[in-house]
Amino acid sequence: MNQFSSWISARCASLGLAPLADREAEALAFLLPLSEDYPGIEDWYMSKVVPGLHTGTRYLLRIERDGRLVGLGIAKNEEDERKICTVRVAHEYANRGMGLRIFDSLLKWVNDDKPHLTVSDSKLPLFERIFDYYGFHLSSCCQGRYVPAACELGYNEGVVDATASLVLPSRPSVTTHARVAA
Repeated sequence: MNQFSSWISARCASLGLAPLADREAEALAFLLPLSEDYPGIEDWYMSKVVPGLHTGTRYLLRIERDGRLVGLGIAKNEEDERKICTVRVAHEYANRGMGLRIFDSLLKWVNDDKPHLTVSDSKLPLFERIFDYYGFHLSSCCQGRYVPAACELGYNEGVVDATASLVLPSRPSVTTHARVAA
């Protein structure tokens, strides 16, 4: 057993969870580079995503090239919430349309054209074109939700017809037009 597998097994045991299957562990390893923006992503994945995969309320889309995981998307479809939780594409595959294909698949699975999603303001430039393509509406900014100095931008939350401007605190010169949450 390698060091990562040992760590995963110990972490699952500490959370009182069953060990991860190999493909679940591989997906977690692919997500871990996001842990700087989302501290505790491994606990969320093991305690929320994996059980949801087993009950059918979560969906994990894997994109592989030459037997290697290079893209991943996670969505949630529960009675009270449809959400795109995570999208990650390996750096060497960025800007090749893979993110758009992941979003297409996740949107079909949640059966919603405007599901809830959030993104750190520092990561917005990586997703802005996709959000514009789908017509997603900025609806909130939560300072310090995951990282103290970062603003987590919410999209498609209770969208209504009135429009307003949200000024992003970390980028004061940028004003984004958004629909106001109800």
